[in-house]
Amino acid sequence: MHRALKGMLWAVAGMIVAIVAAFAWGRLRPPTPEQANALAALQANSQPPQGRNAYPWLWFADYDVPADQLDAAYAKDRLRVLAWESNFKPGTGSTDPIPNPQADFPALAKMSRADRELLCKPREADCPGKVRAHRDEVNQLLTRHQHRLARDEALRDFDYVWTDMPMAPVAPMPSFGASMGLWHTAIAANFLDGHAAQAMDAACTQVATMRRLHAHSNTLVSTLIFAARLRGAVQLFVQLLAAFPADEPLPASCAAAFVPVTNADIDLCPSIRSEFALVASPELFGKQEHWYDNLSVNAKGARLMLAPRYGALCNASLPERLLSDKRVALATAPPDVDIFDLVSNSAGTILSRIPGPAFDPYLARQQDVAASLRMGALILWLRETHDHAVPLQQRLATRPAWMLFADDRHVEVTADSKSIHMDVRDTTSSDPWPTIWPLPAGI
Repeated sequence: MHRALKGMLWAVAGMIVAIVAAFAWGRLRPPTPEQANALAALQANSQPPQGRNAYPWLWFADYDVPADQLDAAYAKDRLRVLAWESNFKPGTGSTDPIPNPQADFPALAKMSRADRELLCKPREADCPGKVRAHRDEVNQLLTRHQHRLARDEALRDFDYVWTDMPMAPVAPMPSFGASMGLWHTAIAANFLDGHAAQAMDAACTQVATMRRLHAHSNTLVSTLIFAARLRGAVQLFVQLLAAFPADEPLPASCAAAFVPVTNADIDLCPSIRSEFALVASPELFGKQEHWYDNLSVNAKGARLMLAPRYGALCNASLPERLLSDKRVALATAPPDVDIFDLVSNSAGTILSRIPGPAFDPYLARQQDVAASLRMGALILWLRETHDHAVPLQQRLATRPAWMLFADDRHVEVTADSKSIHMDVRDTTSSDPWPTIWPLPAGI
């Protein structure tokens, strides 16, 4: 009996030693080469370009903050958010609301649902036609929200959208879409009012603005929103160009808006770095206030397990693949785990097994952005090089090399020779993007 009990004690002791050893190895072992490379790419310090940051301006999208007082107002409100974040304890039943933007300036009137229905959406197939059908109501809406419109138009004076707010699972963000559609609709209304050259200049300025802000953003939300706004801006430009006098020269802003696409137009890496900072954040499990809180979760280990999935979007070869316009599919299988992960990081292991965001649709949207810019440039090129002796479909074959489209986009002139058809990659929405691009007269 004594010998059996002693054997059991030795067995229990051995098991405890094994568990402790497994726990220690799980916590201390080095990352695999794949994990190390991915983590290095994700933790690289993204830097915005030179210029002005639109994030504070967008932070106060619902307030009439003067431009010369913007920095001071944002600095004050940022301190308020940081104070809230430092005291917030997820999972404790805290009733403190998320601190939405606040300013000591008048709040702008919000747009109603009826207002938004009147505005042109980014996916609007015929924005000028919609404005023409509701001319008086649209003019009244633009007058009613003239301050919002002016603030949205002022985005042309900014160069990037770069947050310096805390990257936490529960955090406030600007109302990126609060004024969406106003500038778009105002341009179409101005065109219909007879100011064609002015409206075309504004349309091309809008393309350049949205292209710049989309290309230089460090959150996934802002990148995707400005991707949609950019595609919509290109659609509007093409719609207006179809009605623009064939013998009238275009503003210089149009050529500037449609320069060849670059890596910046399709790169999601800066946004994914911010996204990655959220998914393995210890705050997801509550703030660890006692030593034993760390037994089930190891934020470092969770980051290592998730790094390859997110790091794939920072792979140096990805931009070239995206710019080739060929379909890109990333691996979606959950990371491999072993007994050491389960023992040393049970909560982190569970997190890593939860299906992550589907990145392929995001990449498809980025490729559709590039395709839209190429299509706008192609239509400009066709207008500038018109040759009635050569059929349009043949002229497409002689376009500049950078205006490339994958075969599965089925880019071709329509039967009536008045438009070009191009399929889109992102088909996840029930509200599809237009696939028909009207051509200018006289080409």
